[in-house]
Amino acid sequence: MATSWSTVGRCARVASASAASTSASSHRASPPRVHRRCRRAGMGASTARWPIPPSDQLRRTRGGRVVAPAPRSFADGAPPPPIRDTSSGDDKGRPDELPVPVLVECSMLSALTGLLFHLSTLFRLDAYFGALFPLPIVIAAARNGPKAASRVAVVTSMLLFIISGPLRAVNYYCLHGAMAYSLGWAWTKRFSWWVTIPLSATVRSIGIFCSLMFTSLVLRENVMQLMVTQMMGLLDQIAANIGMSWMPTLGWVWAMALFFVLLNSLSYVVILHAVFTILLRACVPQGDEFVNAPKKIRKMLLGPNATP
Repeated sequence: MATSWSTVGRCARVASASAASTSASSHRASPPRVHRRCRRAGMGASTARWPIPPSDQLRRTRGGRVVAPAPRSFADGAPPPPIRDTSSGDDKGRPDELPVPVLVECSMLSALTGLLFHLSTLFRLDAYFGALFPLPIVIAAARNGPKAASRVAVVTSMLLFIISGPLRAVNYYCLHGAMAYSLGWAWTKRFSWWVTIPLSATVRSIGIFCSLMFTSLVLRENVMQLMVTQMMGLLDQIAANIGMSWMPTLGWVWAMALFFVLLNSLSYVVILHAVFTILLRACVPQGDEFVNAPKKIRKMLLGPNATP
């Protein structure tokens, strides 16, 4: 009986050993396991983001399970995960294509511009701060390029749309935002004042007419026609006072209105060029070189010690 029990024990030990060897060989032959998150995403063993460790790094527990070692932390010397480069040309139009410090700077400039424009229009001070509204956009273009300038213009318009309503938001973008962006873009391309002044004046003139059209749409009244009618009445009164018998036609009045709009835009842009030549020198490193002013004007505005 003792012999039979010893024989049974020996057979049981042999059977358990053969079962363990069979399970180990089946584990080696089985395909590598895929993490459950990769399995949910439809990723197989060949495309899994987390590779299976080699067999020499696997360890066996007391229960017979084969597990992978715990991942090392960064303090143990493990390399950090790779960071995706968002500045390549494949990510055009993504919101994170600008660096985070540039986005923070653009948001601060947008908040400052929106608050200044809202308070100035609320207290009727926009005539005194008109030269400062395009300044943050030009600063963004001088520091970080035209892409940051466009971001400031768009975010400021959206902020004014929420705070002041669509009318003031559109007025800001048409009168100041588009002109400031064109000015910053032209100065980034190192154009001379003979190009930047007519370009920005034309953009502002188009913005004035777009603003009048949107105002007419909101108020349901042709604002431009009212202005021309008022000009006709004023000219009629002047002609009656000085004894003139000739009166200009409606076409002449429209031409005069267009001429005065262009003249106003041209004078405003010339003043901005002179003011920004002085202000950008204090706000931006080498800001006077960014404005690309002629040598004579630079000496007149900045003194004889200005950089050539």
